Amino acid sequence: MDAVQEDQARGAPWRRGVAVAAGAAMVLGGVVAVAAPASAATPWVVVDESGFATFTVPVGEVEEAVGRDVSQIVAEGNFGPSSNWAEYGLTLRGDTATGVLGPLEPGSYYYQVTADDQYTVKDPTNPTSVTSEPEWSTFVVEGEGAELLVDAPEGARGEVRELTYRSSVAGEDRAALAWTPPDYDAERAEPYPVLYLQHGGGQGYRDWVEVGRAGQVLDNLYAAGDIAPMVVVMGDGNVRSFPDELLRNITRAAERQLNVSSDPAQRALAGLSMGGGQAFEVLRSDPGAFASVGTFGAGRFDLEDLPVDEINAGTELLRLYVGNQTDIAYNDVYTALGALDAAGVEHQFDGAKPDAGHNWDAWQEDLVDFSQRLFQDGRYPGLSPGHELIEEPFTPTAPEDGSTPWVTEDGFATFETTTDFADAEHVTVWANWGPSNLWLRVELSKVGDRWRGTVGPLEPGWYHYRLIVDMQSVKDTRNPTSVTSEPTWSQFLVPGGAARVLTPVPEDERGTVQPMTYDSDVAGEERTALVWTPPGFNADRAEPWPVLYLQHGGGQSYTDWPEMGHAAEILDNHLRDGNLEPMVVVMGNGNVGDFTTELLDNIAPAAQEQFGVSDDPQRRALAGLSRGGFQTLEVLRQRPGAFGYIGAFSAGLSGDGSDLDVEAVNEGTTLLRLYNGNVTDFTYGSVRSTLELFDRLGVEHEFDGYYEGPHGWDTWQHALVDFAPRLFRQATADDGDGIPVEAVVPEEADGFLALTVGGDGGGTALGAAANAGDRLVMEGRLPDIAVTDSRTDAQAGDGGWAVSGQSSDLAGPGGALPAGHLGWTPLVVAAAEGVAAGPPVRTVMSGGAGLAAPQRLAAASGSDRSGTATVTADLRLEVPTSTEPGTYRGAVTVSLFPVD
Repeated sequence: MDAVQEDQARGAPWRRGVAVAAGAAMVLGGVVAVAAPASAATPWVVVDESGFATFTVPVGEVEEAVGRDVSQIVAEGNFGPSSNWAEYGLTLRGDTATGVLGPLEPGSYYYQVTADDQYTVKDPTNPTSVTSEPEWSTFVVEGEGAELLVDAPEGARGEVRELTYRSSVAGEDRAALAWTPPDYDAERAEPYPVLYLQHGGGQGYRDWVEVGRAGQVLDNLYAAGDIAPMVVVMGDGNVRSFPDELLRNITRAAERQLNVSSDPAQRALAGLSMGGGQAFEVLRSDPGAFASVGTFGAGRFDLEDLPVDEINAGTELLRLYVGNQTDIAYNDVYTALGALDAAGVEHQFDGAKPDAGHNWDAWQEDLVDFSQRLFQDGRYPGLSPGHELIEEPFTPTAPEDGSTPWVTEDGFATFETTTDFADAEHVTVWANWGPSNLWLRVELSKVGDRWRGTVGPLEPGWYHYRLIVDMQSVKDTRNPTSVTSEPTWSQFLVPGGAARVLTPVPEDERGTVQPMTYDSDVAGEERTALVWTPPGFNADRAEPWPVLYLQHGGGQSYTDWPEMGHAAEILDNHLRDGNLEPMVVVMGNGNVGDFTTELLDNIAPAAQEQFGVSDDPQRRALAGLSRGGFQTLEVLRQRPGAFGYIGAFSAGLSGDGSDLDVEAVNEGTTLLRLYNGNVTDFTYGSVRSTLELFDRLGVEHEFDGYYEGPHGWDTWQHALVDFAPRLFRQATADDGDGIPVEAVVPEEADGFLALTVGGDGGGTALGAAANAGDRLVMEGRLPDIAVTDSRTDAQAGDGGWAVSGQSSDLAGPGGALPAGHLGWTPLVVAAAEGVAAGPPVRTVMSGGAGLAAPQRLAAASGSDRSGTATVTADLRLEVPTSTEPGTYRGAVTVSLFPVD
């Protein structure tokens, strides 16, 4: 196949089926414009200011466009990890396919609507168009990081005009686009330097403007003074001999119709994918014709017998760019870099991007970097901040047991099917790896008689997925995990610090999950629950165990919290870290009409008899997700005070609260805490109404805030991680509202931050900032903190007391700096007699910040104990370099808790 066909096969798997266009791009007065939309109906896509895209697609219009009934509709675009192409399945409700996707990161997006895997439809309500992909539409999410992609102010915009010429190579009349700066002077005595910028395979000369937003990028760079005055010409590279087309036709047309230089020192050439290969081909065939050459996401070059001396003598800049391991050019670039080094060709490498693949997000970034290096001095020749060297080719291999997926340490997951689907036409992996951990489908490619693909980088955590083969859900039989309530689902773990509390602990430190059978007179059958007990559990101990009854959601069962929620791993880690009161957790079957009766008359008595758990309301907790959360709140309504601790995960209270005994709820409930995902969680409205109702009625409660997740396990795992450590314990330190922390971000934000601790007089100055690319890292020390306890041995158990704490988010003018950026490590510097000072044993997590524990403060003997410790804390603060200047305030809270 030729270069165009090869690039299409390798880089554009989504081009298939029937395309229905709303209108083609036009040229009016030399400026690119687009036709009016075919329909003025309600927009199919609306993006709010927070980056949530709401899709409302009329099924009837889609069926009319494709000429047939359809059973599935997806919105597919660059929504996936690394901004790669992915499918977002819409929910069909009546005559509408709907869904909310987000929050989308600021940037440019391109998408199409596809029915039944093969019938693509242009959104007729979106006036944008892409000539080479007539079914595509585009939109921009504004915000930090996308400043160069928005329209520049009216007076700062250059002009994009069309050039026409006769191609002696193609034997036809052809066209190119040219960007000229706002102050372009066609009569200027000195011709403008010129960048020739090429598209990729399956694309055309309009793509850099219509999809890549090159006009906006160049306008904004020029307005900021970051690029030299230049002209950018975007030619048609779909031709048999590109060097001939470029040098005999495109450059000559540009020099005739524009005031651009023909001096090689004033000419640059760059291209993406196939266009990058063509740029290197010109470098090889005509070294010195262009002083600067850039290849974006390309590396499959002819590297034999290079004219090294001519290239080095005639080329001031040769710079290679590539995305991460999902970029199809990644290994090619690795090979090319080694060959160029071996041959002695002088070149630069921008480094592999951490979060973009073979797509426009990567190529826009490449244009930004490369254009600033042209026709001016002063740019650093090394890797861009945050980019990485390629130490070795990306060649994921199956583990010895042949299981899938194959997950690398840096979070890239490679899937490979069996040969069962050799005759399939469309295979995707549908998993919770989209924005807010929403489900997105990533298409696999046919490799021999199997289907294969790599997704990433994925954040640490558990992922659940299923294969979709020609619109049918299929279990990945090569993955040994199973989900009882969802037989086609599989799971895998991406390890890492953020997933530590979800990661299995060593076997000898684990609790036990075992079945509990009981007779249900509500369901009229014998039923089963699963019960987690801590290490060293003894059902016959004198003091009954505190107990958490933890409920599943609708369409689920008692197996889901252990299998999908990884409740055992969460509890094991919290307990090992000294962050959890030893307790029993009962996960019952909530699929019953009268759950209150089932719980109080059947599940709880069985747990008390078989596992020695307490019937004291203040030693009992109840929580549930979704339907289980609604059941939990219904128990609170019907039997206030039956459980001292109540947690509702993605659930609200039904009704107007007129039958709620507020006094009994407040008196009998030590903790009532609600959790919910963001607007993609369909219980968002119900929970919001419940919070307003509680406020109006005077119900004492807490709200965790809207977690950036959907109505799914990511949200509910977070809820359990936060809820479980709050049970059956009270703070023993007089910590009040915590120690206020104030961070002042100066205007330049590149040298230092100052911290002020309330009540300490002056403040604590952090050390000089270390620039880590996109982030500033500073370290300092909070003042000494005196922590005192006067509890008894009986209350503390045999282990003594530990000091821990929590860092809140820092709120300021630019929003909030997450607590994950504010980590601290307590150090006992003076303690009660017989207690050693020193560093903490290990790090634990709570509230999103790094904490330390356990540190004993007093001896474990004596009927009465009184221990005082002086604790200091090493502080580590990480702030993005783009943080808005201003004052940010938060708090650090120190508390005591018992440890075994």
